[in-house]
Amino acid sequence: MSREGKYKIVLIEPSEIVAAGITAIIERNPEFTVAKTLGNITYFNSTASDADIIIVNPAVIDYNDRLDVRSCLGAGEAAIVALTHISLEDNVMRQYNECIGIYDNSARIIQKLKNAIEENAQTPKSDINELSSRERDILAAVAKGLTNKEIADEFNISIYTVISHRRNISQKLGINSIPGLTVYAIMNKLVDMSDFG
Repeated sequence: MSREGKYKIVLIEPSEIVAAGITAIIERNPEFTVAKTLGNITYFNSTASDADIIIVNPAVIDYNDRLDVRSCLGAGEAAIVALTHISLEDNVMRQYNECIGIYDNSARIIQKLKNAIEENAQTPKSDINELSSRERDILAAVAKGLTNKEIADEFNISIYTVISHRRNISQKLGINSIPGLTVYAIMNKLVDMSDFG
């Protein structure tokens, strides 16, 4: 929270019209201030690392790199809120604390910002960013109950590489059991309860 007692928001939205509109809505509420508006993530790390909330259009994130949003932004302790113009895949949306839709009204937007702060505060901070993107993928597969062979086939790697990844994951997290890794993956939004169908 900033010195004025307001939650400091950084908005990353390439559309000036959308950015101006969401900023105007947020600025009407005395609890929030939009401290910085950026058109892309290139300038984020150097200019906005002390934000309480980061609102980002998911279209500016390159998901082909298989990076999670938090590590891509270097978001630290900030809550991350998606500003969506279209619907996105569940595995992408799970990376955000909340999602503001382009058609949400003012009251709903403010409520979602409050929800994001609360949800972020309740989410245990972890060493998930210590894991490589491949290790996060392997951890998610382990949590879903895939065998080493199934994981190797899915990612087109050898079983020995899968075993090596699993050993590294266990060492980094200090968790040696599959149930423990599964709980960890769920808590860190690498998998969703619906994945266990």
